[in-house]
Amino acid sequence: MKYTRLLSLCCLLCFSGRLLAEQDVSEWYVGGFITQGLVATDNNNYAGNSSEGISADFRELAVYATWRPLSNMHFSGQIMSRTYGNVDDGAPQLDYLLADYSFSVGSFNEFGLRVGRVKIPYGFYNETRDVSFTRPSIVLPQSIYFDVVREIQLSADGVMAYGYFPISDMRIDVDLVIGKPRESDQAEYAYFRSNYSGSFTDSHGVMSRVMLADDTETWRLGITLGRYDLRYQPGSLGELGLGEGDVNFDVAVASGEYNTESWSVAAEYMVVSVDRSDLGGFFEFNGKNTVEAYYLQAMYRFNQDWDLLIRRDVFYLDKNDRSGLKAEQLIGVPAHSMWAKDYTIGLGWQASQNISFRAEWHYVQGTGWLPVQDNPDIGSIKKNWNMYLLQATYRF
Repeated sequence: MKYTRLLSLCCLLCFSGRLLAEQDVSEWYVGGFITQGLVATDNNNYAGNSSEGISADFRELAVYATWRPLSNMHFSGQIMSRTYGNVDDGAPQLDYLLADYSFSVGSFNEFGLRVGRVKIPYGFYNETRDVSFTRPSIVLPQSIYFDVVREIQLSADGVMAYGYFPISDMRIDVDLVIGKPRESDQAEYAYFRSNYSGSFTDSHGVMSRVMLADDTETWRLGITLGRYDLRYQPGSLGELGLGEGDVNFDVAVASGEYNTESWSVAAEYMVVSVDRSDLGGFFEFNGKNTVEAYYLQAMYRFNQDWDLLIRRDVFYLDKNDRSGLKAEQLIGVPAHSMWAKDYTIGLGWQASQNISFRAEWHYVQGTGWLPVQDNPDIGSIKKNWNMYLLQATYRF
């Protein structure tokens, strides 16, 4: 039933878009995309039961629309149905819905405000991660762009201020979001490794990003700083003796990219200080850790239709326990669940303006970002594993 409702909405919006086009109303735009992925792994599961055969539980269906009643004001939104193993069940969700008003100063400067459910400015790819055409790979670097908490990372309900300012032959982009992160059971799995009877409510956060680039975007440098405070309300079962309190995240990401006609080289480094000690119980004395992560990525474009990607992606859940041996001795989890090193090779082909295909191979050591929902038996998880992915996308 949920798929029928979403498909009906897609058809309605597409039909409305055609009517508007026939009436030559240029301020409306409606589009969307359908993505289907296939995943196979030799050990562990990713996006479904991929270790038992090829999993097709890796797809996206979205429709988005933009209405521009004034030259400096527009409204836009996107509804997404995302199936991602046991992490996302395909239920329709509102990725973003916002009003944007921009102020122009002179010929080049611009600043403005967005209000509603806005995308979070975070690193290079967070604001474009929802569309496969704008991602450099099927799976983004999981050390920084966690698919297991996609909803929390992608957007927030609040206000965003942005500005674009030229300086000589360069440009500075400034973004600031203040708002409430989206509530989701994903957070509990990611931060507690289980879905307890409690929930995160009344959360808030702030995220800021400054990006410096030359006028041709041959190079880009950026810094992202932010803080999330997720309010936890314990449930009736009182798991781990947790009480009401905040889980605090202080985030810092440094980003750099260099582009030529054929090559793009990008790297990002992230540090996140996590504090769960306010919850008491199990986390009273071991509730703090510092996540450290980074990746180095190179893309070679054979021509305008084909590209080859290679990447090394590293993640440590606790930079003071990179081997994970301390956690294994203290709380009994496998040491390899505290870190991950992902080596990726990918090939992309844009067959037409509306159709693209990608293929990837990941050799992963460690399981630090492996989805808990698809791997409930921690004792059966293997340290080293391979992942093979195919993906096709059609946009309309």
